[in-house]
Amino acid sequence: MLVTVVDVGGRFVFNRPLHGAFEATEVMMGLIVFLALPLATRRREHIVVSLLDPFLPEWLKRGAALLFGLLCAAVCGLLAWRLGLHGERLWRAGEVTLELRIPRGGIATAMSWLMWVAAAAFVLDAVAALRGRPASRLGG
Repeated sequence: MLVTVVDVGGRFVFNRPLHGAFEATEVMMGLIVFLALPLATRRREHIVVSLLDPFLPEWLKRGAALLFGLLCAAVCGLLAWRLGLHGERLWRAGEVTLELRIPRGGIATAMSWLMWVAAAAFVLDAVAALRGRPASRLGG
């Protein structure tokens, strides 16, 4: 947000935008999404539709939570693996962003690591569901 404020202020007040502001914002937004995913997963803050919950027995709800956690962990693991491969290709090719020269391989690799963390968070939720306990809510 600060980058955007400085960029817009510089553009209108001094007629000089902040060099690389769009690119920096683009990279930071991508990383923020991947940083937030594991945290939202552990806090169980994903959008949930619970139309049938009042009518289902507890064992079925726990089983569904276990299955969901393992399925999401598998999907996150697959995405993390593919992002890691893509990051390696970008590193080998020496790809960088146009203005700031940020290595694109580093961005993709960081996203891959964060997806592995999200996969682990889903596994922890699945284990919590298997034990019949609600997943932890960090900080509360």
